[in-house]
Amino acid sequence: MKLSAKLILFLTIIMIFTLSPILLIIWNHQRNIIFEQAKIQAKTLFDMIIITRQWVAENRDRIEPVPAVATKELSKYANKMTNFRFHITSDILVNPENAPDDFEKGAIKLFRNGVKEYEDVTYDKKVGKVYRYMAPLFINESCLTCHDYQGYKVGDFRGGISIFIPLKEIEQSIKANNRLFYTTAFIMFTSLLIGIIVLLHTLILKYLKRLSLSAKGIINNKSIAIPVFNTGDEIQELSEAFNKMYNQIIKNEENLKIKLKEAISEYIKIHDELVIKNQELLKSNKFKSDVIDSLAHEIRTPLTKIISYSDILLRTKNDEEVEETAKKVIVRNAGYLNRLFNHFLILTKLEYATFEFKKENILLRNMVIKWINFYNDEISKKNIRVKIDIPEDLFIVVDEDFFDHVLNNLISNAIKYNIDFGKIEISAKCEGDKTIISVYDTGVGIKDDEKDKIFQRFYRSENVKKRISGTGLGLSIAYRVVEKMGGKLKVESIFGKYTVFTITLYNK
Repeated sequence: MKLSAKLILFLTIIMIFTLSPILLIIWNHQRNIIFEQAKIQAKTLFDMIIITRQWVAENRDRIEPVPAVATKELSKYANKMTNFRFHITSDILVNPENAPDDFEKGAIKLFRNGVKEYEDVTYDKKVGKVYRYMAPLFINESCLTCHDYQGYKVGDFRGGISIFIPLKEIEQSIKANNRLFYTTAFIMFTSLLIGIIVLLHTLILKYLKRLSLSAKGIINNKSIAIPVFNTGDEIQELSEAFNKMYNQIIKNEENLKIKLKEAISEYIKIHDELVIKNQELLKSNKFKSDVIDSLAHEIRTPLTKIISYSDILLRTKNDEEVEETAKKVIVRNAGYLNRLFNHFLILTKLEYATFEFKKENILLRNMVIKWINFYNDEISKKNIRVKIDIPEDLFIVVDEDFFDHVLNNLISNAIKYNIDFGKIEISAKCEGDKTIISVYDTGVGIKDDEKDKIFQRFYRSENVKKRISGTGLGLSIAYRVVEKMGGKLKVESIFGKYTVFTITLYNK
């Protein structure tokens, strides 16, 4: 449906809904006018009759008929000469001709209960719709002349006069007025509707039609001129916005082409990255195989010792020295296997698992002393002097389980690769927002060309790997743990003299 048709439809509906209650109010008001006019006529007529009766009553010496007779005669004349009628009646009859009809009976009952007047609209077969009005008559001084013998007193209810007025002429007059009103309203409605449509077409619709044609041209990829209407109102703003939108579409189309080229380039890049990832996956699978091979190799020696010394324990009886030696070897190699498996578990977590480090406040000195006590036999065997320079109240925020492995590795290495009667110094201090931890030993040292390799997985220095057992994983694990905690692990060494590992942790 076109916009103009929608406007006509909506305006018609709105005006119908607006005018309907107004017309209903007018109709009801006109109906009330009919009743009001009829009532005014009836009350006027009633008053005239009362005045006539009063004049007759007060001039009995000059006029022969009594008021009731005069009223009855006037009613007869009214019935012949006019379209209205009136009737004097009572429920206490003197003359049967004054008997009340149903309307008058109901009114008389109400008058006896104090009602001042009564009205209704009824239908008469001869004249159609009629207005009935009735008011009560009360005894006054002039009435006692005729009614004194009936026992009435001044102020007593005697009866009433009912007025009968046809409504045909009044209704015809109002209908004629309504026809004029409805004709005028229809002309005004039609003129207003046509005026609004012409105004809308002149001010809005013709511009929208041109913009619509321009939009269709853009959809069909036609080269078109976008109009700009200098109307100085919202239509001009709309046309300017339409132009900006069109120019933006052209610009976006160019940008889309550029983005498409970039997307293709990105696709090629992603493809290359997938190739690299695939290579890394192959490398990771190789890493898994290497780990399993290394684990099998490293397990063999301590497991062989445990089995051998377990067999010795079973075969030896009452030799306390042999039993003690066997037990120590079994415990030591079992501990070694336990640490070895822990290393591999940590390495697996670091390599594959997605996890978050816990943040715990740990007393560093207690953790260091724990490992010094753990390796007390090895330290005593080599006569190594150990110095711990760590404040008792120094806390570090780390994941205790993972950092425990770091300290274990650095301290065990300082003992394992140290010389007899050597020295180990473990110190820590706070500098601003960081904590610096150092593990120093007077051991075999590290060659300059190997310092960048010792943190690689499975790498072991040439000068120690044949005479001292190890997996080549400890330092790799320690380096990665410290790095993932946001810290740094560095090494400084002079071959054959000393080695010092330094951990820098940032307090966050």
